[in-house]
Amino acid sequence: MRRLEVLIRSGTRTPRHPRSSPTDPSQSHTISHRLSEYYRFWQKFAYSGEGLQIPARVADYSEIQGTEAVKGLILNAMDVQVNANPFEKMDELWYRELVLEVRRDGMTTSCLTELNLEDCHLSYLPDEIGNLIALRTLNLAGNSLSTLPDTIVKLSCLKDLLVENNKLSHLPSKIGDLDSLETLRLWGNKGLHALPESICELVRLRELGLYGCNLSHLPSEIDGLISLNHLNLGNCHLSHLPSGIGGLTSLEYLYISGNNICTIPDSISSLHRLDDFFLDNCSNLRSLPKLPTCTSVHAEHCPSLERLPLELDQLGRRVYYSESNKLAENSYLTGLLKQLPRSKGLSELQHAVDILVPVAGDEEVRIWFPYHDGRGPNVSFVVPPSPSPSVNQKIVGWLLRLLVWRPGGLRIQDVIFNKIKKRGLFDFVVFYRTEVDLVWLLYIPQGYARLRLKGGDEVEIPIIAYDNALVKNWAIDVIYEADDELHKGNDNLYQVMGPI
Repeated sequence: MRRLEVLIRSGTRTPRHPRSSPTDPSQSHTISHRLSEYYRFWQKFAYSGEGLQIPARVADYSEIQGTEAVKGLILNAMDVQVNANPFEKMDELWYRELVLEVRRDGMTTSCLTELNLEDCHLSYLPDEIGNLIALRTLNLAGNSLSTLPDTIVKLSCLKDLLVENNKLSHLPSKIGDLDSLETLRLWGNKGLHALPESICELVRLRELGLYGCNLSHLPSEIDGLISLNHLNLGNCHLSHLPSGIGGLTSLEYLYISGNNICTIPDSISSLHRLDDFFLDNCSNLRSLPKLPTCTSVHAEHCPSLERLPLELDQLGRRVYYSESNKLAENSYLTGLLKQLPRSKGLSELQHAVDILVPVAGDEEVRIWFPYHDGRGPNVSFVVPPSPSPSVNQKIVGWLLRLLVWRPGGLRIQDVIFNKIKKRGLFDFVVFYRTEVDLVWLLYIPQGYARLRLKGGDEVEIPIIAYDNALVKNWAIDVIYEADDELHKGNDNLYQVMGPI
């Protein structure tokens, strides 16, 4: 063993005490004496972040004195067997480099709260791991473990279990007994085909990472994970999601990119806390249901996607569908804009909606962008008067549509309102890599960012372009509150304007 580092985690930092470097194993009593000297030195001048180096050829630490106050132990070792008994009151134990075996008699300390065995080339863990009853963090990432001992479920204080990039084929059937578990990371275990049903009993679990596992399905009772706010299922070869996923009411982040799913359960609309929903590279995905209004949806490179909701308030807050060419083939943009006057939920939207969709071709462009000489980098328009002056209809919001071309990005931050520049009023940004025409739609509710429009207002919006991005044309839809008698049941009336 090359080096043993003893790490004291408390106190304030002071200069390192001079090192000793005996190499003869027979000098272990000298080392014990010097350790005691170090300990007394540390008692007087406690510090954190530095360690004591012990000579490589010391094999037995059972006679080392003065270890009662050691808070942590870091081992840099080659082919070592470790007995941690002399350090039974420490809080943290880290193994570094190539620890090929962890001795059973080293698994007896009841005070250990963190055990780090990352990248140690371990092929198994002894059952005695269950004796570490105070353990809160167990890091087993980057090893060759095919199973975890059943006794691991005895770790009732365990909060973080990190087993990424191993060779797990299954989890302990009673993993749900880990009552305190908050983080479970299993990324990259390609042999993991199923999860035990008891995993749904982890009511305190906040993060579940399964990226790169080869799962055939998810447990049907997954809605039992009532505290879960981060779920990563990327590249798991899933063909469907259980309807119970809509019961994960604490979920804020859902990543299912790179799977074989064709549809998303309707229950997804119940996830009102969902901030980010990733669906990129789901090549078989054909349709999406109504989505939570405050969700950002990333669904690029979904070539089979052909159906989306037509109500603007059912698409999410920020939605990107570049390279989803089936939407263009089905003239989705035309369907969305035709539905706009009848959208019932627009008056309830308090946040902006930001959508990027492909356009069908020249015919659809001519319909929705009748002007072909987009004038410079800015959008400028005068708000028209109410279409029914006798009724004095209120503005519900307005829709900016930009026809964009060439890979790059666009950003909107400032607004010049009645010749007064309002800096940083917005922060809309989009990046895309496709060469085909796309339409960037921005719906701005009346009063958003304290901007309220009325007839006669002059509005100018500078467009910042990145790389080779180009705005080919633009148009504005001003959306008014409808009068049912005048407009035969239409909920909103809109007026289209182009460059002026």
